[in-house]
Amino acid sequence: MNSSTPAERLNGTRTGHICDRCNKSIRTGDLVRAYATYYDHDGWMLRRTWCEDCGDSTINESTDGADEVILEAVFWNHRLVSVETRDRSRPTTGVEQ
Repeated sequence: MNSSTPAERLNGTRTGHICDRCNKSIRTGDLVRAYATYYDHDGWMLRRTWCEDCGDSTINESTDGADEVILEAVFWNHRLVSVETRDRSRPTTGVEQ
């Protein structure tokens, strides 16, 4: 484990420019939401990117055993920037993954 938050770890992550829910094109400067999960060997993995209209802001039904996070970010040149955590399935314990 390291001391950075999921938002810090995923800041700068490359992503596609199409909303994973409605297929709308996402443009540079748009606000987006994203879903990621934590895997022991691979760290945080980005799973979905949504436009502002489609993005979830909470984790409704968490996956058993998985640490999941919903993020809000700015889409900039196919990367997530200014990433902030909106919801996380596991409470933080002072030492982040």
